[in-house]
Amino acid sequence: MSKDYYSILGVEKGASDDEIKSSYRRLAKKYHPDLNKTEEAAEKFKEINEAYEVLGDSKKRANYDQFGSAEGNPFGSGQGGGFGDFFGGGGGFSDIFSDIFSAFGGGERASGRVQERGQDVNIEINLQFNEAVFGCEKLVTISRQDKCPDCAGTGAKNGKEFSTCPDCRGSGRVRYQQNTMFGTTIREGVCQKCNGSGKIIKEKCSTCNGKGVKKVQKTVKLKVPAGIDETQVLRMRGEGNAPMRDGINGDLNVRISIAPHKVLVRKGIDIYLDLYLPFTTTLLGGKIEIPTLKGNFTLTIPELTASGTVMRLKNRGVKALNRDYYGDMFVTIKAEPPKKLDSTTKKKLEELQSLIGDNYPKYKDYIEKTKQA
Repeated sequence: MSKDYYSILGVEKGASDDEIKSSYRRLAKKYHPDLNKTEEAAEKFKEINEAYEVLGDSKKRANYDQFGSAEGNPFGSGQGGGFGDFFGGGGGFSDIFSDIFSAFGGGERASGRVQERGQDVNIEINLQFNEAVFGCEKLVTISRQDKCPDCAGTGAKNGKEFSTCPDCRGSGRVRYQQNTMFGTTIREGVCQKCNGSGKIIKEKCSTCNGKGVKKVQKTVKLKVPAGIDETQVLRMRGEGNAPMRDGINGDLNVRISIAPHKVLVRKGIDIYLDLYLPFTTTLLGGKIEIPTLKGNFTLTIPELTASGTVMRLKNRGVKALNRDYYGDMFVTIKAEPPKKLDSTTKKKLEELQSLIGDNYPKYKDYIEKTKQA
């Protein structure tokens, strides 16, 4: 009985070519021997290759649908066979494995070429409180690896003294066919002959000694958005290190540290102020100037304001990062007693206490509850 290739690939008989290809791609990644080194995975890998060899070819699929076998299929007898079609053109295995092995190798493909990505540069800068709140521009100097200007990153003298690598034909990647006890597998990796550069250098560049990169000091303009907070990171794409081979620069990651304000405390987009007042001001009320992010503000203190009262000033906090709204400001009133009392002042306070009497409802309630405890 012939194998059910549709079932092996997990698709319906009427599946489209794209559905079959997508399912095969997923299963090939899952069971590839380089990632899954079990005997069961190896057998499964062979089986899905066999299924796709038939269903991925329109003529073979038509024969299979009609007769239950694909004439000329090297895997049709179920005995296994070679991987000759992997290296052919016109789509099929070669295209799919190009995608799969790109994922294994890291980097990005452009025009069939694996692009290496340079390492990121990570720094930390310290901002003043208002610089973080309102945003600013900073010039920062970093040490990074740039492409050598004298050889244009080729590593060769004058950027010309090199030839195309004969092993990888300039791609920087080669495929290796490997025969194991589980069958034949294909592995793609960096070309050893040219170390992935795709070039054979005839004469090295004297500036970079053939590396294609050199250390430089560079000053970049950093735009700090309003509302940036402590420990947040700004990323400048492409401002990091250049790769050793063809590819794209890494990023510059800037971790933010913020100096504290003298009296204000920031928590997210809200601002907090502990306002210490003479206890007489909390009793009698009054007006006092306080600092806010938008300049000084006259705060009205109602008479008989209890210590610990929190007053909210709406929209006087920090602008939300990349959004058009603001946090609030919270002022906590704290009554401060005098540091010392002379005899005259003490006598006056005793007279005042006698005048006020027991007009303290919360204190009276506390005394009653302690008596009942």
